[in-house]
Formats: sequence, C-alpha cells, structure tokens
Amino acid sequence: MSDTVQDHYTEDDFESLLDDAESNAANDWEEGFVADMKARFQQYGKRMYISAAQRSHLERIADDEG
Repeated sequence: MSDTVQDHYTEDDFESLLDDAESNAANDWEEGFVADMKARFQQYGKRMYISAAQRSHLERIADDEG
C-alpha cells in the first residue's frame, strides 16, 4: 500500500492541516518541517508521499494550542 496524502486526507483537509501547523510551529525545527511539507505538497500535490511519522509530527504541530 502506498502512503500518500490522498490515502489519509482530502486535499482541503491536508491544506488546512498545513496551515494550522504553520501557525502553531513553535521552533526552528517545526517551522522548517512544515515549510518542507508545504513545498513538497505544492510540487507533488495529493500524490505526495507521507510517512506515519510525518503525519504524526504534522498533526501534533497543527493541534498544539501553544
């Protein structure tokens, strides 16, 4: 089974997740991680590969209420 964005999210949901993560990034590593994910999503779209660890990090950052 492939692990792509479209396997786990709608396109709109993933874009919202990225936006939330960008707003909540608390340090340089998180900012860089989110920026890299956004750039890859712009390049590959919903067929972008995303690992379970990447999903976990992204969701944790996006859900962080500070």
